[in-house]
Amino acid sequence: MLPPVTPCYRLDRKENVSRGKRATTSLDRRCSTPVRSRIREVIGKYVPASKATDEARLDALISQIAAASDMLRAAPLLQAFGEVVGMQRPAVIGDYTSSELVTVEDGRTLAEVFGWASDIQQEWVEGKLNLISPIAVACRLTTRPFAWDAAAIATQADQSSPRSAAAWHLTPERGITAGITVPIHLPLCRTGSVGWVTTDAELDVHAVLDAHSDRFRLAAHRFMDLVFTARADKALEKTPVQLSEREFECLNWVALGRTDTQIGTIIHRSPTTVRFHVENAMAKLDASNRAQAVATASQLGLIHTLD
Repeated sequence: MLPPVTPCYRLDRKENVSRGKRATTSLDRRCSTPVRSRIREVIGKYVPASKATDEARLDALISQIAAASDMLRAAPLLQAFGEVVGMQRPAVIGDYTSSELVTVEDGRTLAEVFGWASDIQQEWVEGKLNLISPIAVACRLTTRPFAWDAAAIATQADQSSPRSAAAWHLTPERGITAGITVPIHLPLCRTGSVGWVTTDAELDVHAVLDAHSDRFRLAAHRFMDLVFTARADKALEKTPVQLSEREFECLNWVALGRTDTQIGTIIHRSPTTVRFHVENAMAKLDASNRAQAVATASQLGLIHTLD
């Protein structure tokens, strides 16, 4: 898997690519005709010719993504955003705990809207690639956008599990050379991402990220707002749980594996008193046992690491 992610957001930098070099591959080579036409339509509609710089185009597209009422309207804008900097295909993961694909308002998968082949979508779902994705690992360890090399990522997937080697899909053999991913940390301790991939082996994605890191982050979060809004989440409809200070304290020690007797010694209370507070916390969390109480409290952000 990936090594621990440091504040540096560069993963497996490609030194043999000249920095700052923009993609020269034409739209005709990158996209199908319908996608290519839609990208040109979007860029032409929202970005005046007098503001032809990359920065102006990206800023205009971010504004349009923010103003979009749903994913279906925002999807071509997100795709056009990547195309401006040579990253022709977005990839959006709503939640790495599930292999379920994000679905847009007309019933299609978002991957289909972006032009991902059906076999790639099927491999993600049936192979449960969310469980072994090196990109997912990096997303859980950082909040910053990062660039990655497809060959290096494929190697890491190969090393992580023999099963993943044959299933991993973002590979140079399929024409994908590199990508940029923005981690999105969601409510209930979930992690998703918005990213873009390129098929241009000469594009220095690290230079692209250096130039537009904040814009990538803003575009990704604006789009994920629409994804999260569209997703029915029953857990968020529940009344917020309010634990007492003592319930909170005892449950944190339970999460660290302490027994009632050990917790009682730590907080200078009897094991019976500790059990009383833990059971109260379990009731408030609608948990049938301590393990479920700890899991639920952790998901709700109520559990923290004690020094």
